[in-house]
Amino acid sequence: MESNFTLTDGISGPVLATILIVQIILALIANGVVLSITFYQWKSLKLSSTIFFTSVILAHLVLNLLYLPFRIIALAAGEWVFGSTNEEKKVTCTFAAFFFWWMVLVILMTVAAISFDRFLFIVKPQLHKRFMRSWVALTLTIAIWILSAALSNVHIFAFHLYIAICIRPSNSIGLSIYFVLLSVTILGIIFVTSLWTFCFTRSFFKNQSVIAAGSVYASKKKRLFGVFGSMLLIYGICFVPGFLYFFLSLFIDVPVWFETFAIICFDFITVANPIIQSYFRPEIKSVLVPYFPFHICVCC
Repeated sequence: MESNFTLTDGISGPVLATILIVQIILALIANGVVLSITFYQWKSLKLSSTIFFTSVILAHLVLNLLYLPFRIIALAAGEWVFGSTNEEKKVTCTFAAFFFWWMVLVILMTVAAISFDRFLFIVKPQLHKRFMRSWVALTLTIAIWILSAALSNVHIFAFHLYIAICIRPSNSIGLSIYFVLLSVTILGIIFVTSLWTFCFTRSFFKNQSVIAAGSVYASKKKRLFGVFGSMLLIYGICFVPGFLYFFLSLFIDVPVWFETFAIICFDFITVANPIIQSYFRPEIKSVLVPYFPFHICVCC
């Protein structure tokens, strides 16, 4: 990308725009279904996990409705068309960039909160029942949205992290330190709590299978590997390319094809996340099973 609001010839803008349009359609369908079922099963909103999951769904919708249309139109047109002068284009670009970074941080931080919530629920159920009340989860969710908005302003006005079709980020030691600390904190919470939960559950199934001397817990153990393995695969596909691209861009000029790949992978999380939720939320599965019994029950 170049800083004059135009695209280079390294990628096909219309092709990428078409891919993103398909992802938007799939994301709106998937997120719309999950959100509709959530409001239909409104009593589940008292659960902390439902509050966190709903927050992610709302972030997906904002990303698909208030950011991606800007990128798609710019890719299809071959330039940033929102504004008649460079100053006006920079303003509209800042608006789009703000919502991009805001929703990226909301999604990542909420995934970390979900991972921590699952950790407490499975490993420390007494603490979860005592502390993770609905009002606590709601307060934490609101705090995540506010903190993400504040950090989004830091990204734009302190480090000039506009979306790439506007201007490239400025390489600096401060940006590198900031990015590493933020990434280590968020990914560290997700990795540690998920690994701890997996090991605890695996150990529990192993001990119970010895006591019961049956194949029931062995089957559950296989499903456990399937669930955590699929989550690791999906989150790895969606998040790792973006983190790797951004980290490398701090030091070298990353090829445009890899940037394009990272964009497509990250945007896919808005499609994959609602599907992942359908595996973990009984109120979602109770509605979807009659229509997609094989799809839901395979991973139940």
